[in-house]
Amino acid sequence: MQASTVLVVDDVTAIVEELLTLMRLHAIPATGAADLKGAIAALEREPTIRVISCDVRLDRECGLDIVERINSHPALRDREFQFLFVTGDQMQVDRLNPDPNVAVLSKPVQPATLIDALKTMLGAADA
Repeated sequence: MQASTVLVVDDVTAIVEELLTLMRLHAIPATGAADLKGAIAALEREPTIRVISCDVRLDRECGLDIVERINSHPALRDREFQFLFVTGDQMQVDRLNPDPNVAVLSKPVQPATLIDALKTMLGAADA
């Protein structure tokens, strides 16, 4: 079985690139997307993605909407995903239903905290 992959979603390309580099340094397979459309395309293309790390505030979208998009997608809704949302606005996250597959980190996020959270989620995804 192939190792699970992380999908990083952020509308700032430099942040996606930095996070992908950080994950590579920690031997975490990852790919990136700049918006929800790109995220869905990556999920369709990469069956190994099991963890989605998504900024809550994207350019013209809300990152939280990725859950609804996956649940309404015929090819993705039956796959198991872990979600890690990153936000500077805790009120946005309050609209999420409590779910053991969802974690939230508040900005600013320390790199070690992010890596630890992703490793924990990847472990749960591969269990």
